[in-house]
Amino acid sequence: MRIIRYIVIAWFLTNNIFAKDLYYSEEFEIKFKSENIKLKKEEFINTFKHASFKKLINSLLTEYEYERVNNIITIDLINNFLFSLNINEEKINNNNYSSKIQLTYDNSKIINYFINNNINFIPYEPERFLIIIFDQKLFSEKILSKENDFYEYLFLNNLKYEYFVTPNLDINDRYIIKKEDFLSKKIKNHAKLVNKYKYKNILLVHSISDLNGVSINSYIYKNNNFELIDNVYFSEIDYELFFNNLHKKTLNYWKNNNIVNSSKITNLTCRIKTLNLIELKKIKEIIKQNNIIKNINAESISYNNSTYNLLYYGNLNILINSLYKDKLELKSYNNKCSITIL
Repeated sequence: MRIIRYIVIAWFLTNNIFAKDLYYSEEFEIKFKSENIKLKKEEFINTFKHASFKKLINSLLTEYEYERVNNIITIDLINNFLFSLNINEEKINNNNYSSKIQLTYDNSKIINYFINNNINFIPYEPERFLIIIFDQKLFSEKILSKENDFYEYLFLNNLKYEYFVTPNLDINDRYIIKKEDFLSKKIKNHAKLVNKYKYKNILLVHSISDLNGVSINSYIYKNNNFELIDNVYFSEIDYELFFNNLHKKTLNYWKNNNIVNSSKITNLTCRIKTLNLIELKKIKEIIKQNNIIKNINAESISYNNSTYNLLYYGNLNILINSLYKDKLELKSYNNKCSITIL
């Protein structure tokens, strides 16, 4: 059984490392007619490079940092981070050309560029938010209901808002979240809600309509409180405008709470608990591949309890979350630190 466990751990850790270091763009389709196919093809590919690279760094940066980088993006800069360019189903018939391309970027090179240029960055993919909406009108009140106009819009346009997750809107939902939770600004059944949907990030929207218009307050549920992130008023509600802005503000809120300060470097001494030296080697590989860890040095090495010094960027909570996403658990208490496999 132990041999099987070691093989599974080694397989997972190795594959996890390679998966997180590369970013794959969506597949782009090219079709055109030209007397200079080579030149036209290059123009299309460069257009797709710009689009895919900007989409990637937009997920890694706040609005402020994105504008800093966006102003200096060139094809030469993009090519520095390009890992591969795959061209499939390529066809040339006289002056007609068609193909499908996919671009792959080296995330590690991009993060190193941010660090070397003092650009603060997000070390992992932004997390999604479960969105709870209370639509309070003069003669009707809809919370987790399919008749809620806000949810109706989201269901029809769900692909536009990739970081929003809508509830099932089943009967059980209505017993978990109630009107009183919005009024008291406390989710009484918070644990049940998280347990059901497995999302720790919760976005709450309270829309209040009267004869003159609609006032909408949006909150993030943090530390058992409603934290206001947006307040808007519509004389006549524009759902597209509202959700576009809310999606952007929610994402920026999350980024600002998970950003790595590339100029802040901290030292941390940790014990790494392992079953054997093979497991220790694999854990060290994951730590070395982590984008926010600058260096790792051994203080002492033993069969199942070794001590290492970690030099990392940003704050400890973000390091903990980053390692957790790699299936490593870092615990820190009373100036003591330990790392184990989850």
